[in-house]
Amino acid sequence: MADTEPGAAAGAGKLGDDTQAVLQAARDTAGAYVGALHALRQLFAAEVGLARDALVQALVFLLLAMVMVATAYGLLTALLVAGIRALGAPWLVAIAIPLLLSAGLAWLGVLRAKSLLRHADFEGTRRQIKLGLQGLPDQDAAP
Repeated sequence: MADTEPGAAAGAGKLGDDTQAVLQAARDTAGAYVGALHALRQLFAAEVGLARDALVQALVFLLLAMVMVATAYGLLTALLVAGIRALGAPWLVAIAIPLLLSAGLAWLGVLRAKSLLRHADFEGTRRQIKLGLQGLPDQDAAP
């Protein structure tokens, strides 16, 4: 026990100036990171608020555009019926032509929507969860 240093039994002594400087630099760096993260959190919160307001305004203008397109479509259909009627066609034919045209376009829209919705079923995620819950096929086989 005589090999130990003289100050080791009494506890650690005062840190040197270099050690104090390194410790203070580490504290300053950690404080700077905390400040930067706080500023980043505030920026994110502000951008979320801005995006929320922009989304609401965009939906309002989208609704307005849909109303205007529907009005224009109705007027265009009325003009088409009047034109067909002016050519001497009976009312039934004049109304049936735009009706069939609208029904055909609606059917194409439904088919397109159905084809797009097949990508919204999370097939890969469901397959991975199923494999994760049942185990992988090669885990069951003996080595």
